[in-house]
Amino acid sequence: MEPASSTNWIAFPENGYLNVTDQSGQKLSSLILGLPATNILGTMDRNIREIVYDSRKSGPDSLFVAVPGGNWDGGVFIKDAIAKGASAFITQTSLDSLNGFNLGSRDVTALCVEDSRKALSIVSANFYRHPSERIALTGITGTNGKTTTSYILEALFRAQGMRTGVIGTINYHYGDKKLPAPVTTPESLDLDRMLNEMIEDKVENCFLEVSSHALHQSRVHNMCFKVGIFTNLSRDHLDFHGDMESYKNAKKKLFRDNRVQQKIFNIDDSVGREFAEEFKTASFTTGIDSNADFKAEDIVLTESGCVFTLKTPFGTSEINSNLLGRHNVHNLLSAAAGAMAQDISLERIQEVFRQIQPIPGRFEKIENDQGFSVLVDYAHTDDALSNAISAAKTFTKGKLFVVFGCGGDRDKGKRQAMGRTVLNEADFSIITSDNPRTEDPTQIIEEILRGVPSSACEGHDYAAIINRKEAIEYAIHLAGKNDLVLIAGKGHEDYQILGTKTIHFDDREVARSALRKRNH
Repeated sequence: MEPASSTNWIAFPENGYLNVTDQSGQKLSSLILGLPATNILGTMDRNIREIVYDSRKSGPDSLFVAVPGGNWDGGVFIKDAIAKGASAFITQTSLDSLNGFNLGSRDVTALCVEDSRKALSIVSANFYRHPSERIALTGITGTNGKTTTSYILEALFRAQGMRTGVIGTINYHYGDKKLPAPVTTPESLDLDRMLNEMIEDKVENCFLEVSSHALHQSRVHNMCFKVGIFTNLSRDHLDFHGDMESYKNAKKKLFRDNRVQQKIFNIDDSVGREFAEEFKTASFTTGIDSNADFKAEDIVLTESGCVFTLKTPFGTSEINSNLLGRHNVHNLLSAAAGAMAQDISLERIQEVFRQIQPIPGRFEKIENDQGFSVLVDYAHTDDALSNAISAAKTFTKGKLFVVFGCGGDRDKGKRQAMGRTVLNEADFSIITSDNPRTEDPTQIIEEILRGVPSSACEGHDYAAIINRKEAIEYAIHLAGKNDLVLIAGKGHEDYQILGTKTIHFDDREVARSALRKRNH
């Protein structure tokens, strides 16, 4: 079998996507339009019933895309996919190295590509008729604020009477469907399928959190976004990206490698300013301290929300919202820009912002009658913790207690920074487990403690309690009148990963239980 001497480019049709109505079977030749294949073996005249990237889900007339994983080469599962009936596969592995599969004697088509993940994006988009072109899709990327911004946008468009969908960290929901979110941004095949289902369900607008992992892995490769929003960048996920430059460049791919009609950048953030300078065409800027297109002035932060003057290219309005903290002013600015770019009026924004509902696990209040406040927040980076603590201080008359930890098998470099931030800014800190995964939680806590200021004293400034339930109970036991307990790190999550096991664990449930115990 001779490898092709150059890349085989299969041209797109003139109208940009296939007019396919029957997804029970499509020609392989149609599904690979636009796919840069380096080698092809077998016929393109095959009927493909489904696309899979998990060989266990292969069946008769399926196209298996062998996607490499962190610890394996997807090519090793090709034989399994063929055994289950796959009639075609796409792989990064050289076809010459698959001689042991006897491909020539099998009724199977093989395509070799340089990047299987991009290939999966291309064939998935073809299979589902490029759904990102048929729905108003807003992509939101950044370290913090993605979830809150997506929920604010959803509220704005629902108030316009539009059917909406959200795909992100908390869950995937649209119409009467609510699905758990194993990852923030799904694989391209799952994403295109969900977008197509939304379109069939008459959903008009989808708000998609776009993670740096998804951008790095081409899960949104060449998608069409009506609006793309950048919130901010601070240290996170360096276990995956290696360094801040690579992390930043992953975020940049949303605007560089996709078709984004309107771009929105927070220029109070240095990376946001850099992106705004690089992607000037069809862009809006947001900011509090900067001279931005969408700017918040005269901000007043209270224990019940925030008040500010919103200045936009379309007019000025007084905003009153029950979302807490300066960081949420930034989220409101991003949402306002994203909405006005899609013809939502300033009057509607003012109305919806006044009655916006709290976002699950994002500065979520745990109601009680004991004279102090309890908040649960997803903050799990030093920057997010600093924002949350700063917001909490604006309405805390007494002491501020912070319960936090750091996830195991993830970026270890941020642990000291998190410890330093919390110990410097809180009145008392309880350092505990987050999702330790396969790491020793004692070792994680020791690494957090390396960031603790030398002047800090255990028992006076902080306590270390490995068991998260006990740590939360201890914080609530310590709290007195006018104090505030901030339970940070897990937010909406209802599980904890200990070793290789996942147990049910919800900070909000534990906090309510601890409050009841205290009552007795």
